[in-house]
Amino acid sequence: MGYTRTGLMVIALTVEGITLALAFLLSWYFDIPLLPLSGNVLRDVLTGTAGAVPPFVLLIFCLSKYAAGIPVLGSLRKTMLSDVKAVFANTRFADLVIISILAGLAEELLFRGVLQIRFGIIIASAVFGLAHFITPSYAFIALIMGFYIGGFFYFSGSLLAVVYLHFIYDLAALTYLEYFTRDLCANHKRPEV
Repeated sequence: MGYTRTGLMVIALTVEGITLALAFLLSWYFDIPLLPLSGNVLRDVLTGTAGAVPPFVLLIFCLSKYAAGIPVLGSLRKTMLSDVKAVFANTRFADLVIISILAGLAEELLFRGVLQIRFGIIIASAVFGLAHFITPSYAFIALIMGFYIGGFFYFSGSLLAVVYLHFIYDLAALTYLEYFTRDLCANHKRPEV
């Protein structure tokens, strides 16, 4: 399931562009203002960054050999180290930054900024999980992450905080997966640059 670098970037730009357009269209339809994202940029960037730490630590555990024998986590580990890693095999760090920014902005405006405000955290988190369906275990973890980010949005009251949380988490997770898990997956060979 590997993609060329250009192919993956086209897919990411298209999917996240459609997601962003859908967020603005639905926010207009439901009369939900998405802007401004923040009343205190520094606070929300710091809060979002801090909020990305717990799920990233959990991801590191899930990718470790200790999670291999735990049913849901073992399945997630296998998916991440084979399927997800293969998707990003031809990317460069700059690509991961762009993809993470786009995903953080577009997805949080849609899932938290519109769906959670209009339909509540349960519906928004369920749709978030389904939108990230690769395998049942991956969708389940995405559902849990949807509840985590949704709760973070509820308590912070800031779209920028969750946009930044999502961006930092995705960037850290993709960077870790791409550059720091080589010893965990013997079958994956990264092309020499």
